[in-house]
Amino acid sequence: MTLPYHAFTQKYPGITNRIITPVDVAAGFDPKNPPSNPKWLSVSALWDTGASQSVVTATTAKTLGLVETGKSLVHHAGGKGLASTYVVNFGLPNRVGMPGILVSECTDPEHNQFGAIIGMDIIMSGDIAISNHNGESVVTYRYPSVGRFDFVADSQKLSHPAVSAKMVGRNQPCPCGSGKKYKKCHGAV
Repeated sequence: MTLPYHAFTQKYPGITNRIITPVDVAAGFDPKNPPSNPKWLSVSALWDTGASQSVVTATTAKTLGLVETGKSLVHHAGGKGLASTYVVNFGLPNRVGMPGILVSECTDPEHNQFGAIIGMDIIMSGDIAISNHNGESVVTYRYPSVGRFDFVADSQKLSHPAVSAKMVGRNQPCPCGSGKKYKKCHGAV
């Protein structure tokens, strides 16, 4: 059986303040008709919900010999300006492939912390969830999107369990198993 999506999960010890994953980057090509020996570069990528478009650093573009497709006006922390654009293929963790992504170029970050930024163009093409539980941060992503998360609806299901067909009296134990009377628990108005 083939899954209708591809996915990965990245774990971080403690509460992380940034999501950085390994990615492979190549000049854009059709995955159904790949070149005989495409050049891939493995870099770290910062996942940034503030970036509307994914980005590669100048060093990544130069190392891969990317061919400029044009210029784009980009807004960034330092203001705005024109940046070269390229078409690339991203290989996210666990072989989650993202072909034909239009990216712009950014200057290299201080200390070369990453070689690419994954922006909202990729983030919103799939499903992503981030949790911080028991001292561990976990990010999970699947592509393409196959459903939605709704933590409000989930919490309502957990805090208001389905009531059986038999009516519960106000003074009977609550069916949630709390040990309280129904009127003092889920029957409280």
